[in-house]
Formats: sequence, structure tokens, C-alpha cells
Amino acid sequence: MIHVLAPGNQQPTATLLVAALARSCGLDQVSPGSFSGLLQTLHEPDGHHAWVVINPLEDWTPALIRLASARSKLIVLGELPPALAEFLKVRTGPLPPDLVEAANCPPASTYQDSESAARVRWLPDPMLRLSGRACHQPERALRRYDFTDEWNNLGFGAITADGSPWSLAQRAWLEPGNELAQVVVEAEHHGAYAGLWDQGPASLLWVNRAVGPIDSQEWRWIEDFLSDHRPADLPCWPVLAEIPHGFDAAVTMRLDCDEDVESARTLWQVYQREDVPFSLALHAKVLSDAQHHVLPREVLAAGGAILSHTATHAPDWGGSYEAAYLEGKSSADVIRDTIGHTVRYAVSPFHQTPVYARLGLADAGYSGCIGGIIRNDFDFLMARAGVPPASGTGFIGHSQQCMLHGDCMLEGDEPMKIFKQAFDLACEGGAFFGYLDHPFSERYQYGWLTETQRASAHVQLIQHMRQRGRVLFANEDQAMDFLHDRAHTRIQATPEGFLVVRPQAASPWPLQVRYKGQSLCIEREGLVR
Repeated sequence: MIHVLAPGNQQPTATLLVAALARSCGLDQVSPGSFSGLLQTLHEPDGHHAWVVINPLEDWTPALIRLASARSKLIVLGELPPALAEFLKVRTGPLPPDLVEAANCPPASTYQDSESAARVRWLPDPMLRLSGRACHQPERALRRYDFTDEWNNLGFGAITADGSPWSLAQRAWLEPGNELAQVVVEAEHHGAYAGLWDQGPASLLWVNRAVGPIDSQEWRWIEDFLSDHRPADLPCWPVLAEIPHGFDAAVTMRLDCDEDVESARTLWQVYQREDVPFSLALHAKVLSDAQHHVLPREVLAAGGAILSHTATHAPDWGGSYEAAYLEGKSSADVIRDTIGHTVRYAVSPFHQTPVYARLGLADAGYSGCIGGIIRNDFDFLMARAGVPPASGTGFIGHSQQCMLHGDCMLEGDEPMKIFKQAFDLACEGGAFFGYLDHPFSERYQYGWLTETQRASAHVQLIQHMRQRGRVLFANEDQAMDFLHDRAHTRIQATPEGFLVVRPQAASPWPLQVRYKGQSLCIEREGLVR
């Protein structure tokens, strides 16, 4: 069992970690923990337990030191208390004002990106010790934007310096042999971001942020630590990969039809020629004009998908549970009545997906929602698809932050650089990659100069993705159905190993389970040893 422990006044952060670990390790292998439970596991030297401890109290240090001297895996997130820091030979202190300033960045200008001066740098040799894999993103900004102060097309959330759970917890200096990642500003070392202590019968992984890397593909290191680190002498847990077994990458795309639908026809024809599935998220108000009913029916007939993009495109889903419920229900009703299709998944307007909206959409009959953005609702920007925090088990979320817009194309010789890099990072992290665009409207063309320029950019990205190997291109319904199956797969410990049981599958693609260096195929159920 993987236990998540946090002080009583920090239970909201623990809830985030329980949800994130369950999205990776299945519904039955993760539970909230207690300090009394941790004390109990100290009397089970051969027990199959891992502990994730968030901002541990100083008084917990003796027990954590004993746990770090037993046959166990321990993940510590956030601030190290003085006695534990001393045991680990870590010097700590508050974040200095210059680092706080360097963690921020201004909004991005058109055709440019914007990044914080402060960055995380992962060290290649220690990362190989952690998982046996090379680091897929050796360096990243703490915060970056590709469009004003809203989108980060590379997909990760902001590591702040504001004292919140999303912040660097402290300044910390580690022994060189323990450092996995550094915080740097203009190449100057400003302390550690992550560390690994691997001497003796236990292994301890620390990340200098209370929520850890739950909002970036760096989450793969947490998965690798649990599933594949020191498999010969420490317990390991299966991890449900986010892409189906047998594929090197998985991709889904959509157009969010805020003001127009029919103008998507030209790009749809491009995707038909490329033999790539196409999806439309429909703003129900647009469907009051019958000219916008034709293309959605043709997209469905050609194997595409139709999703809801709300009834009125109201900010924050209208501001309440009741408003979100009506936005979702009335949108689904309009789409069913106009084009004869029942939608099962929604796309959040402005990518705003507060908790009450998730609850309202679930009650309106939706099986999941697409959102995730660096600007708001940080808990919905998830490294792995699945049940978001504070959501019912029947409802999933998928973060798709890559916005393929003309005003996000970079000036210079490599205008598509960031979009290609976003796909590459998703692949290396094992994520199901999603990206979006919008149809043109009379009011706005999203930075594209012409349909020809836009079509060329989309084809370039498709060609780049195809170089990865065996790539699964899925429409949004297919992608979400697979991710829904994955999110409701149960992994149960048995004396013989782990029994993986998939629900009655809506998707034909097999699950992939990573365990002790293996990539295992699960169709319906299977025993992982």
C-alpha cells in the first residue's frame, strides 16, 4: 500500500497527492495515512509499504529516520524539518527575495514565449540512478507562457515562490551525491529541487515542493521510483501507463468552436487527407444557426468526435454548481436536438475547471472533462488523466494545454519548435498528448494569417509526430474512453503478485502496465509478478 501523510492542517494537499497517485497506481493501492499508521509499519520490517509524507512535523523525525533505515520507500515532499534535514546532511533556509522575483515572468508577447529566470535543472547521472532512464527534460523554467499569461504549450504548471503548496518550500543545500535537481538562475546554483538518499536498506526521494511534480511530466520520476527503483531489494508497485500497450505515442486533437463551426471545414479536409481523426467541441449557442449543423454530422460520419463546449461559454462555468449543471445539461440537450448526437465529454470554456463545475457536469451525465492550464484551477492541471481531486469516481479529467495557434508560432527559423517539443515531452513522460485549435470567425483568426499557413503548421506537427514510431491517433471520444477505462482499473495486492482488473472496457486498446522494468499488456485482467 502507498500511504499519504500530511499534518492535519494540510489535508487539502494530501488530497491532491492521493488523487495523483491513484491516477498512476490504480484505485486500491493508495490511501490517506496517519502518523499512528506509520508507527505501526515500523513493526512490519517486511511489509509492502511506501510512505509519501508532506511537510513532516519536527516531532515525526525519529519515526521517519527509523523508516529510512528499514526496507522501505519513502517520498518526502516540501519542507524538511530541522532534525530530518540534519540527518540527511541538508542545510536549509528561507527563499531569498531575489529567488522569489526570479520565479516570476511577464506575459508572453505575440510570436514569442516568456520564461522565468529561475529554472529547474535535472542532473543526468543521478537521474539514471533513480530509474535507469535518461532525463527527458534536463532543464525547465519555473514558470512560462506562450500566450499572454494564460497558456504554457509545454504543458507543465508553475513552480511558485509564494509559500503555497505549489511553491518551492525552502532553500536547501544537499551533499553532491544526493542531489537530483537544482534550482538555477542564469546558471548560478540556488539550492536543490530534488534529492535521493539510497544508501542502506531504504530509499528516500525528496522534492522541494509540497505537491511534488503532480502537474508536469516530471511525475514520471515518481512513477519510476515506485515501480522500478531497486526492484531486487525494495518493494515495487505497478503503474498504469497513460498510452495503450503496443504504441510509442498517443495523440488526440480538437477544435473548440467558440464562434463558428462551418469554417472548420478546410482544416477538417486537411486531417482527412492525413488520415488523422478530427474532433469538434461545440458551443451550443452557435448551433442556433442551422448552417453549423452540417459539418458536425459529417465529422461523426467520418469517424470523428463531438464534445460539448458549454451552452454560453460562461467564465468559470457560470460561477456555481447550479450554473455549471445547467451549462452542461442545456449544451448536451441542444447538441442532441440539433445534430442527433449524445455527448459524453466536455471541454471547459477558457480551460477553467473549478471543483463545482466537475460536480455539476458529472450530475448532468458527463463522463469527463478536458481542461488544464497554468493560469487557474491548478489541481486540474494533471500529469496523468483520471479522477480529479474532489470528483466522483465516475468522472475523469484530462489536461490538454497545448494550443496550436498562429499567435503562438515563434519568430525566427523554427516557428513550430515549441509544439514539437511539447509532443516530445509528452512522449518521454508517457502521456497521452492532446492539442487544440479554433476555427476562424469573423471577429478573430487566432493569429493565423491564412488557412494555408494554418494547414501547413498542422501538417508539420503531424509529420513530426509520425517520426516517433507507432503512433496512435485517436479522436477525443476514443482517447477519453481509454483514459476512463484506465482510471477505473483496479490493482489489488495478492500473495502471488498484483491482480490488475479492468472494468467492462469501452475502449478496444489494451492497457500497458509498467512494473520492475517490464511493459506488460493487460486486455481484461492479469497477474503482475
